[in-house]
Amino acid sequence: MPYSFLNRLFKSRLTSLAATGAISSTLMLTACNKATNTQPTQVIQVPSSVQRAFAAKYPGVTPRWESQPYGYEAIFQKNGIKYEAEFSQDGRWLETEYEVPENRFSTLVINRVKKEYPGYKITKREIEITPQGTFYEVEVEGGGRQIERYYDERANPARNLNEDAW
Repeated sequence: MPYSFLNRLFKSRLTSLAATGAISSTLMLTACNKATNTQPTQVIQVPSSVQRAFAAKYPGVTPRWESQPYGYEAIFQKNGIKYEAEFSQDGRWLETEYEVPENRFSTLVINRVKKEYPGYKITKREIEITPQGTFYEVEVEGGGRQIERYYDERANPARNLNEDAW
């Protein structure tokens, strides 16, 4: 497929990536596969410093990589659980998060959320392990609203240092 078609197809994405400096010669685009009608994908070349940091933290695991504003996200499965490990551009580990059912989530956080948002349904429960400690992220829905909250291990509201920075 000619590059001009890809350029038109991804023009807004390419422009925003170029403006932020996130695009480089390591970013390649592949076109939509007409036979399977799959969406276009981005294949990235992850810097060796990031790959080494990931391999040191998660030996023997092969992730799928995504480029993010803060650096790179490694997505992988371990023991049937989907993990997302985030690394800075220079390979510094930022956090690892994974979604869990209510019975594996902090009871303190669940109770606080139920008290703060009566009548709301908890739709997502993530545990986030960071260099600063373990945190709990929840999404609640109710009354036509969707709210995301972040708590520390004692169920105190906390700031999500990675997401709130972007």
